[in-house]
Amino acid sequence: MADKIAIVMPVLDDWESFTALVHEISETFTGSDLDFHICAIDDGSTTPFDSATLDLTPGSCVGSIAIIRLAANLGHQRAIAIGLCAIAETGDADRVLVMDSDGQDRPADIATLLSMSRRQPRHVVFAARAERAEPRMFRFWYGLYRLLFHGLTGQAINFGNFCAMPMAAVRRLVHMPELWNHLAASVMRSRLPYTSVPTARGRRTSGRSRMNLVALIAHGFSAMSVYTDQIFIRVLLAAGLVAGLAGLAIAAAVTIRVATHLAIPGWATTAIGDLLIMLLETLVVMVASSLTMLARRSLRPILPIADCRCFVAGREEFRFGSRQAIVAAVRPAA
Repeated sequence: MADKIAIVMPVLDDWESFTALVHEISETFTGSDLDFHICAIDDGSTTPFDSATLDLTPGSCVGSIAIIRLAANLGHQRAIAIGLCAIAETGDADRVLVMDSDGQDRPADIATLLSMSRRQPRHVVFAARAERAEPRMFRFWYGLYRLLFHGLTGQAINFGNFCAMPMAAVRRLVHMPELWNHLAASVMRSRLPYTSVPTARGRRTSGRSRMNLVALIAHGFSAMSVYTDQIFIRVLLAAGLVAGLAGLAIAAAVTIRVATHLAIPGWATTAIGDLLIMLLETLVVMVASSLTMLARRSLRPILPIADCRCFVAGREEFRFGSRQAIVAAVRPAA
């Protein structure tokens, strides 16, 4: 019996790359024991998908394609969250793949991910990038992001969205508010077992990447937002350490001024004044950040499985039969 694999792919106008990727998946795995069902999340594209571009070979391993149209551009991570919610609602896949639609996540690596997933069926299997095709400056900033993420959260991250996961993991993730911001960090936070396999990053099929420095910074903040509480505690402890050192320095300056003859005239006043300013600023930051964190805990977070329908404008489905006839059904959002 064929394994039923659901694939979630966010797409923003890049339908040419998406079509090429679907054809490559079909050419690579047709004749295998894999049955693919692709869920493409149209993340507010301005150009519609042309189904006439799909010309799959008879008996293709791609059984169906669903295009979920979002009402607005929500971003890569939130499009993935909505796609996972759509898969969780049907729940009829054996495993779920998440991958980019631009060709940088190579179909050839799907077999590697699924092979590891079969050996460790409870694990989420990520594609760790052994080789990257980005410019040197981008790799520098990406490395800085990983270093900062590790320093603030205590967790190492060396993978992105390209992964394979069991349905049990999908059902858990779609109930986590953190999924709305970052998939990989949410898996790490969820206590789900995960592993990674080395892969090489491919090149875009067409067009130019939208990932620039600004987008990378936003992506990094999205990942770190999953660990907001832990980052807050670390920053609070660091601020407390700075405040304690400032207090000790003030005491030392006062001691030197009063109990010894080592003080230079005017030095103690200047030093104590600067240290007091540092101490007060640190205390203000600690109080303000604590109140902000406490206020956030009383707010209702986004729950992907419950709130995703609000962002769906419509759904288009294409099923492929033995004669490769396409049957399309358009269903508006509820």
